[in-house]
Amino acid sequence: MTALGDFPVRVAGTEPVGNFSRVLAIVNEVESMLAKLADAGICGSIDLRSLPMGPGDRDVLRRIFAEGEVSAVIRALGQTHVYESVVRGVWWVAHRNEDGKVAAEFIEITHLPDILRTPPDDVADGLEMLHAQLEALGG
Repeated sequence: MTALGDFPVRVAGTEPVGNFSRVLAIVNEVESMLAKLADAGICGSIDLRSLPMGPGDRDVLRRIFAEGEVSAVIRALGQTHVYESVVRGVWWVAHRNEDGKVAAEFIEITHLPDILRTPPDDVADGLEMLHAQLEALGG
């Protein structure tokens, strides 16, 4: 008599769709960088365009680092889309050229990406603009 254990058992849908060793390496690197940010305030980034990516790798990364609560669009020399992922402190930054094609793409591990910080020169320009507005209002 044959026992149930003698039959090969395979659970449908449990096989990986592809080889995601590259994704695992990136996620491990993000984890390491996030620990440095939490422990010592050290920021980091990963240039996704410089890495060899297989079919589906970017989609898996986007699911792991799905869009969280904060996002922004910057319109300068093409659009830049920035969002903090559901993993807080992990940001996805995609710079597009004037044709709308991705020119650069990063996962940034930081409290706030530099692209969202107002440069000091822009603050000075803003102050001048506000002074002019106040002057126009008679104040």
